[in-house]
Amino acid sequence: MKKTSVLLIGVSVLASAAGFVLFAPAKAVPLHSTAASGCTDEDGDGYGIGCAAGNDCNDRDPTIHPGAVETCNFKDDNCNGLVDEAPGCEAPALDPSPVHVPAGSFLMGSETGAADEKPVHRVTGSAFLLDRYEVTNARYQACVRAGACAPPSLQSSNARDHYFDDPAFADYPVIFVSWKQAQAFCAFAGGRLPSEAEWERAAAGSEAPRTYPWGESSPDCSKANFAGCVGDTDRVGRRPAGQSPYGAFDMAGNVWEWTADWYDAAYYRQGPGQDPTGPATGTLKVMRGGCWMSGESMLRTTCRKPGLPSSWAPNVGFRCAYPEVQP
Repeated sequence: MKKTSVLLIGVSVLASAAGFVLFAPAKAVPLHSTAASGCTDEDGDGYGIGCAAGNDCNDRDPTIHPGAVETCNFKDDNCNGLVDEAPGCEAPALDPSPVHVPAGSFLMGSETGAADEKPVHRVTGSAFLLDRYEVTNARYQACVRAGACAPPSLQSSNARDHYFDDPAFADYPVIFVSWKQAQAFCAFAGGRLPSEAEWERAAAGSEAPRTYPWGESSPDCSKANFAGCVGDTDRVGRRPAGQSPYGAFDMAGNVWEWTADWYDAAYYRQGPGQDPTGPATGTLKVMRGGCWMSGESMLRTTCRKPGLPSSWAPNVGFRCAYPEVQP
């Protein structure tokens, strides 16, 4: 497995005013450093950047480091790039069928969130189907083999030299794909990227919309793969406790997900109330859901994140929407 020399903590993809994609820390983190040895060890477990014991895959938790005993806790305890591979920690079997989101209305946005989440407004949407999981490496590889999709820009992930090209990660979300690559895959699969409103309704539900896909309880690693859990992507569908009201997995954490819409911070003040599809034009596309680097706030069902459609990153993927199957 890959041993990095750079510690990534709370890193996210940001679109700058100059039009570049930047990797920027979400917050400053104090580090414990031993000047004489050049060892930077934030959690005091002896592992870190430049430490004699070796690098640490999670410098937020002293119980997680190379050589630690793997337990069933939805974390990569021993820093080998895998989660819960100990006996008795088997992940649930995957169901390839999409989830059904019935027609309905809901309150979109948040009065307590960021400025671009306001005002809260009622949106009515048609029924549709949505991928139960984020699109995986295996599914995307089929599109590449068929000649309908370009390969990801990199074959690796944050902590793994081989990821897209390693069968061990076939059921992990595809990353390093741009908005156009996501759009091309969804067309290949017979669908499209979901609108921002569709994504939020699928995550929050129509009745008493939820702060998080699972409800109001605070995030933990059994519900979402976010900052402090894995330090990289994880297998899709591992966390049943984090399902949305309609049964979609990983709508909080793991990877940010591209949606179809152009981004406009003021769109909620002027968008239509029936099946909104976002502004007609723009320079940035909307991503939803947070990722493995995110803090709790970015896991909220209402959180919006703009990104350049040509950008790609180790924490960005997608899922597709499809027409409702008529009986």
